[in-house]
Amino acid sequence: MDSVFSLEPHQMKSLVEESQRAWQALGQVSYGSTEKEKKSMMFRRSIYITRNMKAGEILSPENLRAIRPGLGLPPKYFDDLIGRTVKGHVPKGTPVSWALLN
Repeated sequence: MDSVFSLEPHQMKSLVEESQRAWQALGQVSYGSTEKEKKSMMFRRSIYITRNMKAGEILSPENLRAIRPGLGLPPKYFDDLIGRTVKGHVPKGTPVSWALLN
């Protein structure tokens, strides 16, 4: 009864080849920026400190701004930064990074 499910040798070869082709078509997952994207990062906006800040001061919309070049955190994190404090002295014009924050 298993003859219904059996494959001839040429059919099995075709199944293997098509399975390999499907696997290759999936490609590879790549996280992070590509080299081409890294070149265009400078033209994107990012979050910067707009006032000189001392250690422990709280981030607010008054001391943050999303401007170019894209050297800091992306603007999507703007609301997440509000209410957080800075670790040390941060001069005006510094791009925001997670390393600056408590």
